[in-house]
Amino acid sequence: MSHLGGDLTAFVDGELDHAARERVLVHLARCPACRQEVDLLRGLKSVLGSGPSAPDDLTARILAGAAAPGQPVLVARGPRPGPLAGHARARRTAFGLGALVLGVGGALALAGPPPAAPVAPVDPTSAGFVVEHSSTAYEVPFAGTAVVPAADPLPSR
Repeated sequence: MSHLGGDLTAFVDGELDHAARERVLVHLARCPACRQEVDLLRGLKSVLGSGPSAPDDLTARILAGAAAPGQPVLVARGPRPGPLAGHARARRTAFGLGALVLGVGGALALAGPPPAAPVAPVDPTSAGFVVEHSSTAYEVPFAGTAVVPAADPLPSR
């Protein structure tokens, strides 16, 4: 045990207030035995922090045993597993379907819109209307003009 007692472990854990931390730093500057113990405590903390953690049910039992009788026990829980945890086949299927949907959507987006339907050309001279009108009407449809019989637009052969 060091000269500082529990302050040394609190210093390594970062739990000291400013004044106590300054006092420990001044002592560590003069005491090689305490510096060595700090190095050991930091190494122990890094080894324990990087190793596997205890299961949640074991942690809960330890905390419940350490709690005062009649006091509630607060237990930190880990993240909840997702809806497909432990179902590797369902995850693969969901991933495959998602990839398929994205692939089909991407292909449709790259293909572009469907081609436009062909439109019949417009005759701006309206010659077809004149020929059709003269073949079906034998008089001019204007009011107040003389009726003149229309000539046959298509000569007979």
